[in-house]
Amino acid sequence: MIITPSRVPFLRLRPHDLVVVDLDGGAVLAGALRPSIETPLHLSAYRNRADIEALVHTHSPAATAWSYLAEPLLPTTEENEYYAIGPIATSPPAPAGSSLLAEAAVTAMGASAAVLLGRHGVLAAGPSVEAALEIAAVVERQAEIAWFLRGDGAQRYM
Repeated sequence: MIITPSRVPFLRLRPHDLVVVDLDGGAVLAGALRPSIETPLHLSAYRNRADIEALVHTHSPAATAWSYLAEPLLPTTEENEYYAIGPIATSPPAPAGSSLLAEAAVTAMGASAAVLLGRHGVLAAGPSVEAALEIAAVVERQAEIAWFLRGDGAQRYM
């Protein structure tokens, strides 16, 4: 598995900064930097879902804010349906980088392409990095729409 290093700002990342981690044992196989604290989360998703080829983990603001509600992300948008993301559940909160977070996320994600990590952010899966990134963007837009509707008192659409 190729993963970003811990605590390196995205805009400063270079290809040589990426870390290669063994999917089975989690050992670092290549790279000079320490892998992301969320390595257990990524490893768990790959191990439990053979269909996942790429993962993107974000702390996008609207989706992360929704994750504090401990509710599924509703309403489901047309974009969600177009990309066949499926229901977007919220996993129970757990410490960042923990096996508890990894287990909770995989369970809540089920067969969907995305999950909100309770009080934390988003995990999006796809057949490529580009597809997983697009799914993460769709989840953020869905969360923005959900907030607009909730702010307008339009909970009848939820």
